[in-house]
Amino acid sequence: MESNAGWRNVKLLSLVSFLNDLSSEVILPVLPFFLISLKATPLGIGVVAGIMDGLSNIMKAVSGYFSDIRGKRKPLVIAGYALSQISKFGLALSLSIVHASGLVALDRLGKGIRTSPRDALIAESYAKRGKAFGFHRAMDTLGAVVGSAIAVFLYLHFANYRSVILVAALIGFAALIPLWFIVETGVARKVKLGMTMKKFLLFSIIFGAANVSYMFFLIAASKHSILTALLLYFVFNIFYASFSYPAGVLSDKVGKNRIASLGYLFLSASCLLMLFDTPIVAFPLFGLFMAFSDAIQRGIVSELAKSMGFGLGAFHFVFGTSALIANILYGYLLSFGSEYVFSLAGFMALVSAFVYWFAVS
Repeated sequence: MESNAGWRNVKLLSLVSFLNDLSSEVILPVLPFFLISLKATPLGIGVVAGIMDGLSNIMKAVSGYFSDIRGKRKPLVIAGYALSQISKFGLALSLSIVHASGLVALDRLGKGIRTSPRDALIAESYAKRGKAFGFHRAMDTLGAVVGSAIAVFLYLHFANYRSVILVAALIGFAALIPLWFIVETGVARKVKLGMTMKKFLLFSIIFGAANVSYMFFLIAASKHSILTALLLYFVFNIFYASFSYPAGVLSDKVGKNRIASLGYLFLSASCLLMLFDTPIVAFPLFGLFMAFSDAIQRGIVSELAKSMGFGLGAFHFVFGTSALIANILYGYLLSFGSEYVFSLAGFMALVSAFVYWFAVS
């Protein structure tokens, strides 16, 4: 695709993600407290965190595969975003942890359907993939900054989790409008990974295990107050949004594995600071971790994979399955104290940084 037309695709998909994440991030900072109001246990929080961070990634392999063999990415992207917006309405009406978990799973199913085809659209639209993914994640997270600010305002105004979630659901449907102007990039092809990609997938088990959910940071910070936790989440998103694009551009110049390694070092440091009850520094570092890893890992996969959609989907599947199991374990450990969660996550992050620096090229 020509550079100008390709960059237009990237900008439109980034606008969609901005609007969708604005909606989602109104919900996410209040979600753990909403679940607690439904009598969720610490293990239940871990299961829901695992569903959020894992189930969607499992579905990404399937959607990525079909987007490759059929050469149609755009319809899956539209379907995935639409399903997520519908599920948010149901979440506002849920009456039990079972209902809420099912609707979170439905939302994550929508995320799973859309993500690999969308990432493939971005990668096929613009040659400088660190820049393209970095811009997309920056816009996505800018939506999170605005959304988390709105979450604080709505929480103070309504003091009611259901009302906050319902307003967010109404906002979400605006994200569907720019999708109709996206230009399809998919071409039907045979699906294959390649040996280098298979090696990277093995390493992704370690990366996924380090990917501790934001919920554990919020719960640990909420002992100061729920408002403090929400404000720190806002700070986290500011750092995530501000550094995603520079990190992506830099990764095109100095190597994506080096930037990803630095990202996991930020996560390890963040976990260490949570052990010493210093969330005011830990949350910004957690934001830097996301900025230096999320988009960068997608860029790495798009360069290693021989089949773009399935390669991205396979990565998300392996990474997500590992994250699913890890976050259930972290939820169990939370029953004994958050220090166990952050000790293990910090260690896994340190191992991940080492692997990225020395074993991924």
